[in-house]
Amino acid sequence: MKQPQQTKQIGCEYITEDEDSIIEEMMSEMIAQVDRMYADKKMLRQIHTKMHGCVKATFKVEGNLPDDLKVGVFKNPTSYNAWVRFSNSNTKPQKDKKKDIRGIAIKLMGVPGEKILNDQRTEKSQDFLLMTSETFFSKNIAEFRKTLKASTAKSKIKLALYFLNPTHWGILKRVMRSMVKCSNPLDMQYWSTQPYQYGAPDKAVKYYLKPSPDNVILNENTKEENYLSINMAQTLYSNPAEFDFYVQFQTDAETMPIEDPTVEWTSQFFKVATLTIVAQEFDATEQMTFGENLSFNSWHSLPEHRPLGSFNRARRRVYEAMSRYRHEKNGLPVFEPKNSADFLPPKREQNLETIPEPVPKKGILKRSAQVLVDCDRSTAFDFITSNSELPNWLKKVGPIPAALNAEILKGPYNFVGARRKVFFDGGDTVVEELMTFNPSANYSYSVTEFSDFLRFFTKKAYGQVWFDRINDQTRITWDYSFSYRNILARLILSLFLSLLYKKFLKKSLENAKGYIENGD
Repeated sequence: MKQPQQTKQIGCEYITEDEDSIIEEMMSEMIAQVDRMYADKKMLRQIHTKMHGCVKATFKVEGNLPDDLKVGVFKNPTSYNAWVRFSNSNTKPQKDKKKDIRGIAIKLMGVPGEKILNDQRTEKSQDFLLMTSETFFSKNIAEFRKTLKASTAKSKIKLALYFLNPTHWGILKRVMRSMVKCSNPLDMQYWSTQPYQYGAPDKAVKYYLKPSPDNVILNENTKEENYLSINMAQTLYSNPAEFDFYVQFQTDAETMPIEDPTVEWTSQFFKVATLTIVAQEFDATEQMTFGENLSFNSWHSLPEHRPLGSFNRARRRVYEAMSRYRHEKNGLPVFEPKNSADFLPPKREQNLETIPEPVPKKGILKRSAQVLVDCDRSTAFDFITSNSELPNWLKKVGPIPAALNAEILKGPYNFVGARRKVFFDGGDTVVEELMTFNPSANYSYSVTEFSDFLRFFTKKAYGQVWFDRINDQTRITWDYSFSYRNILARLILSLFLSLLYKKFLKKSLENAKGYIENGD
């Protein structure tokens, strides 16, 4: 006689007998994989391997929360300092343009109370882990373990054969659905995917992080291998980024299960805090290395926020073991960062001023050049934007004349709407007007009133200059775009840009590099 199915209860977990053995097998396979991948070099994480940045933030609990939401870190309207790590999920780091599950790990500091993990009970930090997929692709760790075995195998053939099996196509479909494209990690939504206790044993929630629509997001490009870090750095140089942090309660144990994260919960979201990633520079080697060595674990938590479900139970052992193994192999201690009164960087003035019409993305011909300069951002920015320095780097290249000087028409030339007239050898001139101006990160300008032959082919051109930190050097990127009057003009301008102007851009930046580094 068939036994009646057990009625599920809110907040309750349902543990299978083989869970421990499955977790042990998963850890063995993960360790074997990272041993192969990092046999003779620094060992990286097994998942969420590629980091885009580890940044400083504040996590401010909402004031006047109803009593049923005043739990754990949300008990009082406190503001915590926090470290926030952004990453791609894939085990093998790949180009950012490829679809992936993107992750965010938040570590609050100054959190009082004993934590769950035995060896970190007295630490004053609390971790939250979220990703860009609201649901997970495996129903339980037994199902996940089979996928993991295929994906961590030495031979890629095993993974291909695994997904060629029609019984696994449902998992493949969910995997593909969970992977997304991304232009900037600061412009994405994140979900915990897995559930957590909320105070009492009969209360469970999932977490949701939503970016503010008022955030100023800058995207330098979406083509380079590591553009997510670059775009995030450009944004945060002078602009903070805010996220609303929500909890979503389990209101039906059957339709919103604890043990099956492939099922989307449908209950209401309640905002409980605001995560503010402050304006800052985070891409220096020292801070990036710090972020790589930092550990996050959903079980590094107050008991009120105890992780629930089989995947979180696996995380407790897997994350702890893998972090300890990675740090031992790298000869580094496992550590928790400490809060301090001077944790946050000096407040930067947010630059929201811009003109209504940005540099167009269509109807233009664009060329770019880059150079790495051994200096800081501000030195490079001040040199390139200086009127007096123009003759020192905009020199004659082939038939393109050198710049002689610039006359300020509306100035000084350091705010949106400022205008200058640039004079070239031979008597030609153009007028440049600032469209954006973000010291020392980037600026853009329009170019009009051409007096040379270009006036027959274009009415307007655009320049954008970006200043990025790459391996503790400053990379200057100069994008130059021309609009065109007609199809014939487009053809002629295309030839001009490819044969002459691209060389001019590159040579000019090399001139700037030489002058900044050597004074000549």
